[in-house]
Amino acid sequence: MSKEVTANNYETTPTSSASDWLANMPEEIRKAESLGKFKDVSSLAHSYLEAEKSLNQRVAVPKDDSSDEEWHKFYCRLGLPEDKRYTDKRSKEDEEYLTRYEDMFYQSGLSKRQGEKLLNSLYGFSQDLQKQQQNAIEQTRHSHIGWLKNTYGEGFDSKMTVMQAALSKFGTKELAELIEDSNYSPALVDLLVRVGETLKSDSLVTGKELPAINSREAALSEIEKLDSDPEFVVKLRTKDHTGHDQAVKRMQQLYKIAYDKER
Repeated sequence: MSKEVTANNYETTPTSSASDWLANMPEEIRKAESLGKFKDVSSLAHSYLEAEKSLNQRVAVPKDDSSDEEWHKFYCRLGLPEDKRYTDKRSKEDEEYLTRYEDMFYQSGLSKRQGEKLLNSLYGFSQDLQKQQQNAIEQTRHSHIGWLKNTYGEGFDSKMTVMQAALSKFGTKELAELIEDSNYSPALVDLLVRVGETLKSDSLVTGKELPAINSREAALSEIEKLDSDPEFVVKLRTKDHTGHDQAVKRMQQLYKIAYDKER
C-alpha cells in the first residue's frame, strides 16, 4: 500500500477512514471528542481560522474603573454614531428638541439603532400626550360653558353680551387671553358679567359708537373697520364662541343702517 506524508509529517493512506488522520496524534489529542467531527487536517484548519476570526470580532466589555476613552471605543464598536445624529427624519422646528436628546443619547453610549427607536417612542408618547391635553381642554371648555348656560338659563346670550361689552370697554388684551386660556372659567366670566351689569348702559352693551351711527356712510365705515378686526372676525365666524351672537347682531344693525332703503 502506498503512503503519503502530510505537511505535519504524519503518514496517511489514500484509503484511510475519515478519522484515521488522528491515529498518529498524541493520545491526549486523540481523546478529544470534539476532534472526531473533522474528516481531515484541512477541515480542522478551516474551523480554527473561523474561530480565530470570530474571536477577533468579539468586543470586550470594559471594567467599571476603565477610562472614558476605553468606554467610548467600546460604544463605537457597538454602533455609536460618529456624527451624533440618531435620525434623519427631522424638521427645522424639531431640531432643538432632537439635538438635546441626541446629545444625551450620545453621552450615554447608545447605538444609532437604540437611539432611533427611543426617539420614535418619545415622539409617539408626545403625540398621545398632546391629544390627551387637547381633549381635556375641550372637555373643560364644554363643561364651563354648559355650567354657564345652565346657571344663566335663557339669559345666557344677554349675559355673554354684557361680559363681552365690559371686556371690550374696560378689559385688556391680557385679560381677554386669560379668559380664553381658562376656557371661560365660570368664576372669571361671572365676575365680568357682574362688573358689566353694575356699569350697564346702552353704550356699554351695544358699543358706544353704534347709537351715533345713523348715516349710510358711517355704517359702511364701521363695517369695514370690523371686517379688518381679527378678534371680531373670530367671534363673527365661530358659532360656538360666546361673543358670536353679539357680533352677528351688531353686523345686522350696521347692514340695516347701510342698506335699508326705507331709511
